[in-house]
Amino acid sequence: MHTVAPEYPKLTLPAIVDAAIVVADRDGMGALSMRRIADELGVGAMSLYRHVADKDALIEEMTVEVGRRFPYPIATDPRLGWRERVAAATDIDWDLYQRHPWVVQAYSSPRYGFGADSLRCLDWLVGGFMDGLGVDVEVATEMSLTVWSFVNGVALAALPSVALASESDAPGGLVDVIEGRAIDPPTHLAGLAGSARGRELTDPRAQVDRGIAWLCAGFAAG
Repeated sequence: MHTVAPEYPKLTLPAIVDAAIVVADRDGMGALSMRRIADELGVGAMSLYRHVADKDALIEEMTVEVGRRFPYPIATDPRLGWRERVAAATDIDWDLYQRHPWVVQAYSSPRYGFGADSLRCLDWLVGGFMDGLGVDVEVATEMSLTVWSFVNGVALAALPSVALASESDAPGGLVDVIEGRAIDPPTHLAGLAGSARGRELTDPRAQVDRGIAWLCAGFAAG
């Protein structure tokens, strides 16, 4: 009589997703593969397909899971005004991107960035703009997506994995202008040399905070 071997006890979809998140956090999205995840779990790669259709489906599950770990205060603070909602979304998303940098790249795809949980978060932001500024749903959605896109864009630019490595120490770039190391800097930018506030221009989190402040000022004025 033929008997079916019992399934590996720890091989469940949540376990696979957790292992995939560990791999992506540690080694980056480029290192993510079904074989690498199987090695992490100590199982054969083919056994994963009993629980998840393919790598794309797995990435979708990963983005849903990490999103659940960084929830918006939809239920806990339902009366927050639109500015407070933008501030909360900015802080939560930035923390998410710092803890799981691969999500920045995953969210660039509509498939991974607009699941049911993300739509609830978007709806919460949209509601804040509609109630607080009296705009229609189209404008409120545009404002909300602009906030998301801005935070995501700064985080993406700050990712080490997408920065071009250079072996040259020659002066160049905005940092050198601000630090006073640039040779013959452009006329207006030369005024940034030694500026404490100027140094914030190359700090990603400071960029986010100042950019969001400008966006909110525009939203309020518009």
